[in-house]
Amino acid sequence: MEQDGIGWIMGSWSVERDGNKLEISYKWAVKDHIISSHLKMPGVEGFSVIGINPKSGGVEQSGFNSRGSKITGEWGPKGDMPMLKYTSINDAGETQTAAVAFRKVDEQTIEVNMFSADDSGNLSESADYTFQMTRVKE
Repeated sequence: MEQDGIGWIMGSWSVERDGNKLEISYKWAVKDHIISSHLKMPGVEGFSVIGINPKSGGVEQSGFNSRGSKITGEWGPKGDMPMLKYTSINDAGETQTAAVAFRKVDEQTIEVNMFSADDSGNLSESADYTFQMTRVKE
């Protein structure tokens, strides 16, 4: 993480928009090997783990949420931002693909960029929406 210059994403982040609170955290579950990701927002809560696939060398994320969906994805660059492209599968077998990319604004602020995908999984060129989150003191 540090050698890739993205260690700044570690920690807890929060934003309140339209009276709704969104929280996400990235913490070491197993130092230098596995990261846990915990997402809370109105109506859904999710937990994932992030690690390096030993066969491909890719950084992968896999988890589940309180709606019964399974989320899998792969981290990679989107310009100068780390980005997770993920697919969620719900209990009815419906899938949705999207991506989220992060940019460091300063030590206390990150910018979150959300990208939609078409039916073939191709991401939009520019973010559909962007917002900032602030670091939560722990």
